[in-house]
Amino acid sequence: MTDISTTSQQTLDSLLKKLGATPAATTSTTPHKTQLDQSDFLKLMTAQLSNQDPFQPQSNDQMIAQMAQFSTVSGITQLNSTLSSISTQISENRIATAANFIGKTVLVPGNIAMPDDTGAISGAIDLPSDATSVQLQISSMTANGQAGALVKSIDLGANPTGLVGFQWDGKDDSGVAVNAARYIVTASMMSGGKSSQPATDVYAPITEAPVPGSGEAQTLRVAGVGVVKMSDIRAFKY
Repeated sequence: MTDISTTSQQTLDSLLKKLGATPAATTSTTPHKTQLDQSDFLKLMTAQLSNQDPFQPQSNDQMIAQMAQFSTVSGITQLNSTLSSISTQISENRIATAANFIGKTVLVPGNIAMPDDTGAISGAIDLPSDATSVQLQISSMTANGQAGALVKSIDLGANPTGLVGFQWDGKDDSGVAVNAARYIVTASMMSGGKSSQPATDVYAPITEAPVPGSGEAQTLRVAGVGVVKMSDIRAFKY
């Protein structure tokens, strides 16, 4: 609904006075109206009918058009109220959804893997094309965040385009647990006789799920990876 100008308010008060109603401006305790409601519309329509030229009465089409316009505006007002209510419910639901993410393990882009309770790590290699061979190298991570000693190399063989999953039990070739706090994973592939390094994804737990503001996208903080968008999640593991 739009604000009523001074001239429109004066016209409304004049018409209401003709109908025997007290204009809003004459009553000090009544706040100045800034919106027309259905009651005002009916009063104006009644005043219009009672003051029209009997020799040139308003046509039915004009009356129907005015009624249709008010019905449309009234419907939009109700729709806005409904959408506002739905927006509030969605916001509350997003808070509950964000809380449910805490502790879940997700597959996200990254090369820093944190071992689970058994010392194992898992993830995937994202092959951009068919590969005749795929190799995965796992190195311990130094205190300054660099790759340290190579602790495991895994041959994943030939694989088609897409995600190639991997899992390592956290033990070296001698069967001894490495027990590093974090690992850095890198992959290499052969395709068409050329070697390249495809991107890697790692499984890691969600440690924080900030509640997004209105219009903001949901983000998650993943251990060892950092902040990621919901759209970056490749898979969930429970």
